[in-house]
Amino acid sequence: MNNPPAASRTLLADVAARAGVSLATASKVANGRPEVSPATRARVEAAIKELGYVTRVHHPEETPPSISFMADVIESAYAMTILKGARDAAEAHGVDLVIERTHTSAERTSPVPQSDLNHRLLSRNRSGAVVLTASLDSDTVAGIESARLPIVVIDPLDSSHPEIVSVGATNWLGGHSAAEHLLGLGHTRLAILTGPVASLSGTARLDGFLSACSRRGLTPEPDLIRHGPFTQATGYQVAREWLSLGPRRPTAITAGSDLQAIGVMQAANDLGLRIPENLSLVSYDDTFITTLTTPHLTAVRQPLEEMGRRAVETVLLMKDDGQPEAHHIEIATTLSERASTAPPRG
Repeated sequence: MNNPPAASRTLLADVAARAGVSLATASKVANGRPEVSPATRARVEAAIKELGYVTRVHHPEETPPSISFMADVIESAYAMTILKGARDAAEAHGVDLVIERTHTSAERTSPVPQSDLNHRLLSRNRSGAVVLTASLDSDTVAGIESARLPIVVIDPLDSSHPEIVSVGATNWLGGHSAAEHLLGLGHTRLAILTGPVASLSGTARLDGFLSACSRRGLTPEPDLIRHGPFTQATGYQVAREWLSLGPRRPTAITAGSDLQAIGVMQAANDLGLRIPENLSLVSYDDTFITTLTTPHLTAVRQPLEEMGRRAVETVLLMKDDGQPEAHHIEIATTLSERASTAPPRG
């Protein structure tokens, strides 16, 4: 059977441009999804007809397409919140989302092995994958490219493979807003605990944090800048050291995750310090954990559900169209001010 000569060369991006809509909206119309206004749907359908765009029709008797959601830790509030957004997007598009574990180190310093990722995707006939907070080795990337598999990494650990499509948050802005908030309250002895050494998100947050301090003429002491896994144990250990410095201890700490912040709170409590009376604390992620604590945590809010949703939608766009809407998607962070921060006392 001969393929239509024009349709095979028409991309969904061409349809979106002709209709004046986003690639995601064009995809919804092309795949028969309902979340589009009648007027917009009419424009997209007209563009599809005009350009001769052809989308693959999924027949009910066929097995639904599936996407892998791969993560080293699924149980954390961070991962579960992202997973919710990914699951909602998959359901909206009639796609099965299959949760699978990757075998990386707890510190997330080792890449996802080639055998782990490529075997699962190729042997199980996946349509693509969303990989959460991981590094990919060169062999894995080569396998992905040769198989033309749509892969999107959420919060990539490093920039060693910029050709891989990624979704993340505005981490520089997040670090900057945390510091600006604390500086605005009058704190001058600030400490920051970020993620693993050389992680992209941690580096960006630290750069934003230091930029805000520099604008106020402040330079945090080197020993008040630390890196480590996004765990409760890390927060506790580092905070115990900082809060035992006597007159040199920080009056405000920015943690790299909600779990790290819980560890900081435990350390402060063990040392007889009250939050925010003796120590202000800013968390990062702003999952449901931040309103289960006493006091509730001021936090940089990552749009985690949106990140999961956009990652799945991007995989589907790449599957249909061969190209993403953008190669690196950044979604804005915001600051949720609660009761764990206050002006320093005395």
